[in-house]
Amino acid sequence: MAVSMHVVWSKCEPGRVIYETHSIETVTDGSGVHATVDSHTYEISLRSRAQAESIADEEGFELYRKGEAWESLPEEEALSEEGLSEEGLSEETNE
Repeated sequence: MAVSMHVVWSKCEPGRVIYETHSIETVTDGSGVHATVDSHTYEISLRSRAQAESIADEEGFELYRKGEAWESLPEEEALSEEGLSEEGLSEETNE
């Protein structure tokens, strides 16, 4: 059973990008054959497309790379100003 991963807007915190997973399973019971959908919402803030791709790879999800929330993410996570200044300092001392 394949599990799809979708990048979506959080319903709990507007403006925050999270992800949902969905899997469809065919079930045969006394009433016949029908499909069931197993869905989960993960309220984990996504900061970049690279982070979403990493989660999908680690968990074995099929990532859907489309939609407004996906388009809003940068390719890579931006470095913080603090991280840049620390990196700059270490480069200066190594020269």
